[in-house]
Amino acid sequence: MVNKLTILKLGGSVVTKKSRPLTFNADSVRNLSKAIKKFKDPLIIVHGAGSFGHYYAKRYRISDKPTKSTKHVVKIRDSMQLLNQKIIKIFHENHVNTFSFSPTSMYNNKKIPIDWKNILQKSISLDLIPVTFGDVLIANNGFYIHSGDLIVHDLCKLLNPKRVIFASNIDGIYQNPEDDSSLIPIINNNKNNLKFSKLHYDVTGGIKTKINQSLKIANLGIDVQITNGLNTKNLSKALNGEHVGTLFVGDNV
Repeated sequence: MVNKLTILKLGGSVVTKKSRPLTFNADSVRNLSKAIKKFKDPLIIVHGAGSFGHYYAKRYRISDKPTKSTKHVVKIRDSMQLLNQKIIKIFHENHVNTFSFSPTSMYNNKKIPIDWKNILQKSISLDLIPVTFGDVLIANNGFYIHSGDLIVHDLCKLLNPKRVIFASNIDGIYQNPEDDSSLIPIINNNKNNLKFSKLHYDVTGGIKTKINQSLKIANLGIDVQITNGLNTKNLSKALNGEHVGTLFVGDNV
């Protein structure tokens, strides 16, 4: 089962409208659910925070440093729980059977314990799609944000999936973000002097983090593809192993 597993990261830019605080993109999630419904192989979904969690994290200046402000943590966590519920509701309305796991239950000391391998595999064997999301986690020195992209990497180390797909609001990685003709179809083990951009509310590193995590996952021997999740035809192709967008070639280094 595991060697057929795909991990799909739904970026905050496809499940929310990132330029508008606390705005859910119901139409996009509805389209995503229809594409996911047609996919028959084992699947795990991780979704981002978009204009929900990122909005509060930006507002309270919480990004890559721990915080002990319980008031701020509660705001961020409430927004992520709400976003997750909205996504799951639409999935279930479209007969995509999911089982949502809060990352706070999955992580211990910044790692996913090995026991979770059996839990996730058992969920999949019962025809469920495990779903989790970027969130605030507890550390010895306070609370910290653990992004969906980082969770994907952690799950790859635990489960060794066949492929990873990052569904974003862009067609792939560009040599120059301002030039649509500069799409890079394949990236091996170098960054090709890529230019990085970061949206206003994205406190977890934006496309830079996505690229860095993709390279790390590829180094585990797992193919990673970044494609446009707002284009459901392309997403369906990516799920079925077709090359659409930018492919990070899996290579054990």
